[in-house]
Amino acid sequence: MISSLILPLLMQSATPFGSPIDPVLWPSKARPESVVSSPSPRIKTPSDIRFDQCVDQAADDPAAGLLAANKWQIEGGGYLARNCLGFAYAEQENWAKAIPEFVQAAEKAQAAGDERAANFWSQAGNAALANGDELSALKYFRAALAPNTLDGLLKGEVHLDMARAYVALDQYDEAKKQFILVHQLVPEDPLGWLLSATLARRMGDLVQAKSDIAVAAKLVVTDPGIALEAGNIAYQAGDMVNAKSNWEQAIKFDPDSPSAKAATRYLAQLSAGDAE
Repeated sequence: MISSLILPLLMQSATPFGSPIDPVLWPSKARPESVVSSPSPRIKTPSDIRFDQCVDQAADDPAAGLLAANKWQIEGGGYLARNCLGFAYAEQENWAKAIPEFVQAAEKAQAAGDERAANFWSQAGNAALANGDELSALKYFRAALAPNTLDGLLKGEVHLDMARAYVALDQYDEAKKQFILVHQLVPEDPLGWLLSATLARRMGDLVQAKSDIAVAAKLVVTDPGIALEAGNIAYQAGDMVNAKSNWEQAIKFDPDSPSAKAATRYLAQLSAGDAE
Protein backbone atom coordinates (compact mmCIF):
# COMPACT_ATOMS: atom_id res chain seq x y z
CA MET A 1 0.00 0.00 0.00
CA ILE A 2 1.29 3.45 -0.83
CA SER A 3 -1.22 5.70 0.87
CA SER A 4 0.89 6.13 3.99
CA LEU A 5 3.32 8.09 1.84
CA ILE A 6 0.66 10.42 0.50
CA LEU A 7 -0.28 13.62 2.27
CA PRO A 8 -3.17 15.60 0.83
CA LEU A 9 -3.43 19.37 0.95
CA LEU A 10 0.14 20.04 -0.13
CA MET A 11 -0.48 20.94 -3.76
CA GLN A 12 -3.06 23.69 -3.86
CA SER A 13 -5.75 23.68 -6.54
CA ALA A 14 -9.46 24.29 -6.94
CA THR A 15 -11.68 21.54 -5.55
CA PRO A 16 -15.21 21.29 -4.21
CA PHE A 17 -15.99 24.72 -2.82
CA GLY A 18 -12.41 25.92 -3.04
CA SER A 19 -10.63 23.54 -0.68
CA PRO A 20 -7.33 21.89 -1.72
CA ILE A 21 -7.62 18.35 -2.95
CA ASP A 22 -4.29 17.27 -4.41
CA PRO A 23 -2.33 14.44 -2.89
CA VAL A 24 1.44 14.61 -3.26
CA LEU A 25 4.24 12.31 -2.25
CA TRP A 26 5.87 13.64 0.90
CA PRO A 27 9.69 13.54 0.66
CA SER A 28 10.61 10.10 1.88
CA LYS A 29 13.33 9.36 4.38
CA ALA A 30 16.79 8.79 2.99
CA ARG A 31 17.11 5.28 1.67
CA PRO A 32 19.87 3.36 3.47
CA GLU A 33 22.54 2.28 1.02
CA SER A 34 22.74 -1.07 2.76
CA VAL A 35 19.25 -2.08 1.63
CA VAL A 36 19.61 -1.16 -2.04
CA SER A 37 21.56 -2.99 -4.67
CA SER A 38 25.07 -1.80 -5.28
CA PRO A 39 25.97 -0.74 -8.82
CA SER A 40 28.24 -3.79 -9.06
CA PRO A 41 28.59 -6.84 -6.79
CA ARG A 42 31.68 -6.93 -4.61
CA ILE A 43 33.08 -8.89 -1.71
CA LYS A 44 32.24 -7.13 1.53
CA THR A 45 35.17 -5.74 3.47
CA PRO A 46 35.14 -5.32 7.25
CA SER A 47 34.29 -1.65 6.66
CA ASP A 48 31.33 -2.66 4.48
CA ILE A 49 30.06 -4.99 7.18
CA ARG A 50 30.42 -2.32 9.85
CA PHE A 51 28.66 0.15 7.58
CA ASP A 52 25.70 -2.19 7.18
CA GLN A 53 25.56 -2.70 10.93
CA CYS A 54 25.76 1.03 11.58
CA VAL A 55 22.93 1.84 9.18
CA ASP A 56 20.78 -0.97 10.57
CA GLN A 57 21.33 0.37 14.07
CA ALA A 58 20.47 3.90 12.97
CA ALA A 59 17.26 2.64 11.39
CA ASP A 60 16.25 0.78 14.56
CA ASP A 61 17.41 3.42 17.06
CA PRO A 62 18.54 6.75 15.52
CA ALA A 63 20.03 8.03 18.78
CA ALA A 64 22.14 4.91 19.17
CA GLY A 65 23.02 5.17 15.49
CA LEU A 66 24.36 8.68 16.01
CA LEU A 67 26.60 7.47 18.81
CA ALA A 68 27.84 4.51 16.78
CA ALA A 69 28.51 6.64 13.69
CA ASN A 70 30.35 9.33 15.66
CA LYS A 71 32.47 6.71 17.42
CA TRP A 72 33.32 5.10 14.10
CA GLN A 73 34.17 8.45 12.56
CA ILE A 74 36.59 9.21 15.41
CA GLU A 75 38.17 5.83 14.80
CA GLY A 76 38.72 6.68 11.14
CA GLY A 77 35.56 5.37 9.52
CA GLY A 78 35.79 7.95 6.77
CA TYR A 79 32.95 8.56 4.35
CA LEU A 80 31.07 5.40 5.30
CA ALA A 81 30.85 6.54 8.91
CA ARG A 82 29.82 9.99 7.72
CA ASN A 83 27.05 8.55 5.55
CA CYS A 84 25.77 6.50 8.47
CA LEU A 85 25.76 9.67 10.56
CA GLY A 86 23.71 11.41 7.89
CA PHE A 87 21.28 8.52 7.79
CA ALA A 88 20.83 8.62 11.57
CA TYR A 89 20.06 12.34 11.38
CA ALA A 90 17.63 11.67 8.55
CA GLU A 91 15.85 9.06 10.64
CA GLN A 92 15.33 11.81 13.21
CA GLU A 93 14.15 14.12 10.39
CA ASN A 94 16.97 16.49 11.28
CA TRP A 95 17.50 17.39 7.66
CA ALA A 96 19.76 20.39 8.31
CA LYS A 97 22.35 18.12 9.89
CA ALA A 98 21.76 15.17 7.57
CA ILE A 99 22.40 17.09 4.35
CA PRO A 100 26.06 18.09 4.90
CA GLU A 101 26.91 14.59 6.13
CA PHE A 102 25.44 13.02 3.00
CA VAL A 103 27.15 15.57 0.76
CA GLN A 104 30.56 15.06 2.34
CA ALA A 105 30.14 11.30 2.22
CA ALA A 106 29.24 11.51 -1.46
CA GLU A 107 32.18 13.78 -2.28
CA LYS A 108 34.67 11.53 -0.48
CA ALA A 109 33.21 8.36 -1.98
CA GLN A 110 33.36 9.90 -5.43
CA ALA A 111 36.99 10.91 -4.93
CA ALA A 112 37.76 7.35 -3.83
CA GLY A 113 36.12 5.91 -6.93
CA ASP A 114 33.44 4.21 -4.85
CA GLU A 115 30.34 3.69 -6.98
CA ARG A 116 28.18 4.08 -3.89
CA ALA A 117 28.75 7.82 -4.29
CA ALA A 118 25.70 7.91 -6.58
CA ASN A 119 23.53 6.47 -3.81
CA PHE A 120 24.97 8.97 -1.34
CA TRP A 121 24.21 11.88 -3.68
CA SER A 122 20.66 10.56 -3.98
CA GLN A 123 20.34 10.56 -0.20
CA ALA A 124 21.64 14.13 -0.06
CA GLY A 125 19.06 15.18 -2.63
CA ASN A 126 16.28 13.42 -0.78
CA ALA A 127 17.22 15.14 2.48
CA ALA A 128 17.43 18.53 0.77
CA LEU A 129 14.01 17.98 -0.76
CA ALA A 130 12.60 17.11 2.65
CA ASN A 131 14.19 20.30 3.99
CA GLY A 132 12.44 22.43 1.36
CA ASP A 133 15.60 23.25 -0.61
CA GLU A 134 14.52 22.08 -4.04
CA LEU A 135 17.34 23.76 -5.97
CA SER A 136 20.04 22.00 -3.93
CA ALA A 137 18.07 18.77 -4.19
CA LEU A 138 18.12 18.97 -7.97
CA LYS A 139 21.88 19.62 -7.93
CA TYR A 140 22.47 16.52 -5.81
CA PHE A 141 20.14 14.38 -7.91
CA ARG A 142 22.02 15.39 -11.05
CA ALA A 143 25.26 14.41 -9.33
CA ALA A 144 23.71 11.02 -8.53
CA LEU A 145 22.80 10.48 -12.18
CA ALA A 146 26.03 11.82 -13.68
CA PRO A 147 28.18 8.66 -13.46
CA ASN A 148 25.34 6.50 -14.84
CA THR A 149 25.98 3.77 -12.27
CA LEU A 150 22.51 3.48 -10.71
CA ASP A 151 20.37 0.53 -11.72
CA GLY A 152 16.97 1.02 -13.33
CA LEU A 153 14.97 1.03 -10.10
CA LEU A 154 17.20 3.49 -8.26
CA LYS A 155 17.57 5.65 -11.34
CA GLY A 156 13.79 5.78 -11.66
CA GLU A 157 13.47 6.80 -8.01
CA VAL A 158 15.90 9.67 -8.54
CA HIS A 159 13.90 10.91 -11.52
CA LEU A 160 10.73 10.66 -9.41
CA ASP A 161 12.38 12.76 -6.72
CA MET A 162 13.45 15.28 -9.37
CA ALA A 163 9.87 15.47 -10.61
CA ARG A 164 8.68 16.29 -7.10
CA ALA A 165 11.32 18.99 -6.80
CA TYR A 166 10.21 20.57 -10.08
CA VAL A 167 6.56 20.46 -8.98
CA ALA A 168 7.51 22.25 -5.77
CA LEU A 169 9.24 24.90 -7.91
CA ASP A 170 6.12 25.20 -10.12
CA GLN A 171 8.17 24.01 -13.10
CA TYR A 172 5.50 21.63 -14.35
CA ASP A 173 6.91 21.08 -17.84
CA GLU A 174 10.22 19.95 -16.38
CA ALA A 175 8.39 17.70 -13.91
CA LYS A 176 6.44 16.14 -16.76
CA LYS A 177 9.71 15.27 -18.53
CA GLN A 178 10.92 13.52 -15.40
CA PHE A 179 7.73 11.49 -15.10
CA ILE A 180 8.19 10.25 -18.66
CA LEU A 181 11.58 8.86 -17.62
CA VAL A 182 10.09 7.39 -14.45
CA HIS A 183 7.51 5.48 -16.47
CA GLN A 184 10.20 4.18 -18.82
CA LEU A 185 12.52 3.05 -16.02
CA VAL A 186 10.00 1.76 -13.45
CA PRO A 187 6.69 1.18 -15.26
CA GLU A 188 5.42 -0.96 -12.37
CA ASP A 189 5.75 1.86 -9.80
CA PRO A 190 2.22 3.01 -8.92
CA LEU A 191 3.51 6.15 -7.20
CA GLY A 192 4.96 7.41 -10.44
CA TRP A 193 1.64 6.99 -12.23
CA LEU A 194 -0.35 8.49 -9.35
CA LEU A 195 1.79 11.61 -9.13
CA SER A 196 1.99 12.08 -12.89
CA ALA A 197 -1.82 11.84 -12.98
CA THR A 198 -2.01 14.52 -10.29
CA LEU A 199 0.37 16.73 -12.24
CA ALA A 200 -1.56 16.22 -15.48
CA ARG A 201 -4.74 17.30 -13.72
CA ARG A 202 -2.96 20.34 -12.34
CA MET A 203 -1.93 21.20 -15.91
CA GLY A 204 -5.50 20.73 -17.17
CA ASP A 205 -4.68 17.65 -19.24
CA LEU A 206 -7.54 15.46 -18.07
CA VAL A 207 -7.06 12.90 -20.84
CA GLN A 208 -3.53 12.21 -19.63
CA ALA A 209 -4.64 12.33 -16.01
CA LYS A 210 -7.32 9.69 -16.59
CA SER A 211 -4.88 7.50 -18.48
CA ASP A 212 -2.20 7.68 -15.79
CA ILE A 213 -4.53 7.11 -12.85
CA ALA A 214 -6.00 4.09 -14.64
CA VAL A 215 -2.53 2.53 -14.82
CA ALA A 216 -1.96 3.25 -11.12
CA ALA A 217 -5.31 1.66 -10.24
CA LYS A 218 -4.41 -1.50 -12.16
CA LEU A 219 -1.09 -1.77 -10.32
CA VAL A 220 -2.61 -1.28 -6.85
CA VAL A 221 -6.31 -2.03 -6.89
CA THR A 222 -7.28 -1.04 -3.34
CA ASP A 223 -5.14 1.99 -2.55
CA PRO A 224 -7.05 4.96 -1.04
CA GLY A 225 -4.59 7.51 -2.42
CA ILE A 226 -5.20 6.34 -5.97
CA ALA A 227 -8.97 6.25 -5.44
CA LEU A 228 -8.86 9.78 -4.01
CA GLU A 229 -7.02 11.11 -7.04
CA ALA A 230 -9.34 9.26 -9.42
CA GLY A 231 -12.17 11.12 -7.71
CA ASN A 232 -10.29 14.39 -8.00
CA ILE A 233 -9.86 13.89 -11.73
CA ALA A 234 -13.53 12.97 -12.19
CA TYR A 235 -14.58 16.03 -10.20
CA GLN A 236 -12.46 18.35 -12.33
CA ALA A 237 -13.98 16.75 -15.44
CA GLY A 238 -17.47 17.51 -14.10
CA ASP A 239 -18.26 13.83 -13.53
CA MET A 240 -19.80 14.01 -10.05
CA VAL A 241 -21.04 10.41 -10.14
CA ASN A 242 -17.56 8.95 -10.55
CA ALA A 243 -16.03 11.54 -8.24
CA LYS A 244 -18.36 10.43 -5.47
CA SER A 245 -17.86 6.74 -6.26
CA ASN A 246 -14.06 6.98 -6.14
CA TRP A 247 -14.04 9.02 -2.94
CA GLU A 248 -16.30 6.44 -1.35
CA GLN A 249 -13.83 3.76 -2.46
CA ALA A 250 -10.98 5.68 -0.84
CA ILE A 251 -12.83 5.54 2.46
CA LYS A 252 -13.67 1.87 2.03
CA PHE A 253 -10.07 0.87 1.24
CA ASP A 254 -8.59 2.41 4.41
CA PRO A 255 -10.94 4.51 6.58
CA ASP A 256 -8.11 5.79 8.79
CA SER A 257 -5.81 6.96 6.00
CA PRO A 258 -5.18 10.64 5.21
CA SER A 259 -6.67 10.05 1.77
CA ALA A 260 -9.88 8.64 3.25
CA LYS A 261 -10.18 11.60 5.60
CA ALA A 262 -9.79 13.99 2.67
CA ALA A 263 -12.38 12.03 0.68
CA THR A 264 -14.78 12.25 3.63
CA ARG A 265 -14.48 16.04 3.62
CA TYR A 266 -15.07 16.27 -0.12
CA LEU A 267 -18.13 14.05 0.08
CA ALA A 268 -19.51 16.20 2.88
CA GLN A 269 -18.94 19.29 0.77
CA LEU A 270 -20.74 17.71 -2.15
CA SER A 271 -23.67 16.77 0.08
CA ALA A 272 -23.83 20.28 1.50
CA GLY A 273 -23.82 21.71 -2.01
CA ASP A 274 -26.61 19.39 -3.09
CA ALA A 275 -28.69 20.44 -0.10
CA GLU A 276 -28.48 24.12 -0.94
